[in-house]
Amino acid sequence: MGMKSRRAMELRFEEYCDADLSLIRDYYETTFSHYVPDLAERIFVVRDAHWLVGAVRLRDEQDYYHLCGFRLLPHYQSLGLGSRLLQHACNDLLDKPVICHALPFEKPFYLKAGFAHLPLHELDGPLHTLYHQQREQGYQIELLVRQAMVTAYN
Repeated sequence: MGMKSRRAMELRFEEYCDADLSLIRDYYETTFSHYVPDLAERIFVVRDAHWLVGAVRLRDEQDYYHLCGFRLLPHYQSLGLGSRLLQHACNDLLDKPVICHALPFEKPFYLKAGFAHLPLHELDGPLHTLYHQQREQGYQIELLVRQAMVTAYN
């Protein structure tokens, strides 16, 4: 008579705190991405029931967090989950700005999530070098930043 209803999603957004990063590595490999486990990263995930369906990785640099990986399984895209996961991660990292290298098709997503253009002269250290390496390899990336939310206590 009618279409079968889809199973309701049981979503959970959380920081991944297990020192064994094999689950994250396996997840990245299923999305055809290279991943080298790095304990210096903070990883935030979204699960549907017990299944890992998305992950965002942020490396803690001296003056900022570098958004160095962001994956969401294809059939979970365009549902607002990526935005919610990114917001969850950024809300836990309020002490320093978050910087990312965005490809042209990613830029509208990040701008909508509160990121803004970052002039190259404002960036130094390893991300400055990485930016130039990626540009030399032909990537048309742009630097974007989400500023830290500093709260004042009186």
